[in-house]
Amino acid sequence: MVTLKHNLDELQQIAKERTVKTQTIEYDLETLVKKIQKNVIKLNPEYQRKHRWSDANSSRLIESLILNIPIPFIYISQDVDVDEEVDTESSRFSVIDGQQRLTAIFNFFQNEYQLEGLEVLDKLNGSYYKDLPSFLIRRLEERSIRCLRIDSTVDPQVKYDIFERLNSGSVKLESQELRNATCRGPFKDLVKKLVCNQDFLTACKLTPNSKRVKKMEDEELILRFFAINYKNGYSDYKGGFKQFLTNKMSEFNELDEKSLKGMEKDFVQTFRSIATTDLQYPFAKYRITTKGLKKMSDFNASVFDAVTHLFMLRNKKGEQLDSNTVINMFTDPDFFTACEGSVNDVSKLNFRIEKARGLV
Repeated sequence: MVTLKHNLDELQQIAKERTVKTQTIEYDLETLVKKIQKNVIKLNPEYQRKHRWSDANSSRLIESLILNIPIPFIYISQDVDVDEEVDTESSRFSVIDGQQRLTAIFNFFQNEYQLEGLEVLDKLNGSYYKDLPSFLIRRLEERSIRCLRIDSTVDPQVKYDIFERLNSGSVKLESQELRNATCRGPFKDLVKKLVCNQDFLTACKLTPNSKRVKKMEDEELILRFFAINYKNGYSDYKGGFKQFLTNKMSEFNELDEKSLKGMEKDFVQTFRSIATTDLQYPFAKYRITTKGLKKMSDFNASVFDAVTHLFMLRNKKGEQLDSNTVINMFTDPDFFTACEGSVNDVSKLNFRIEKARGLV
């Protein structure tokens, strides 16, 4: 209690600074869609997840809106004061919670998907927005949604905190989605750039609309590459792989521009080298059989660790690899074991990397 009294002034100051100022407003759907269209409301701020709802989930929301079933608040952040002049490309509001709902609404109004899986209004299944009878279009356009608007003076960090807290009890965020929300800095910007590298996408068998990309597995793989390879970071790993990646991401965000440029160069050269081989599935997992090596999967993250490390080290020595060197790693039963089961076990990760280093 004595300590609490001594810290009273500090507590009062923090409470004052971190108190969130909000205002409840209602927008009809027609207005919301127009604001999104004009970029007044930004649907995908950097801390948000990518749109992951299926058309069936989106359709159920549209059905609920038509039937006037209550839906949860949308939380939006006022990023620019209403009296400030901004260029036409700048948004005034961003979505903190409710991105999936707003995206589903906006996409339907843009005729990007047809309704499916409806049970109450099953006769609307197969209909696009443009196909709806005029009375239902009016009903949708005039349906309002309550929004909680967070004041423009609130510190940006507070907005991120709100995002985390709101999402903690809803659909579980993937690990990289949480890192995307909380680990901000120049390294995260580099990841956003490298995620478009075609050699990387081809090697990892990643396509734009795949579930893996929607879960940000593409960004996590880039983080994984650097966490293990940059300055032999794998040697820092003592257990708890998710936290290891999070710690590395925070650490990388503190690096200077020169270091980040070097990391980018290593990444680009590594995947360019992989692309120049005849390896159709460079990160595939193989098993020894009586007829030789048999491919078990097209992509395996533990194989990704070893193969990228091997190519990066060979690159630094100015040497090219052939496909047999990579695939033949699986002729070692211990290497296969290190790529199955609890693959993030410290000893298994170290074995995979040391195996790769032994081939340099």
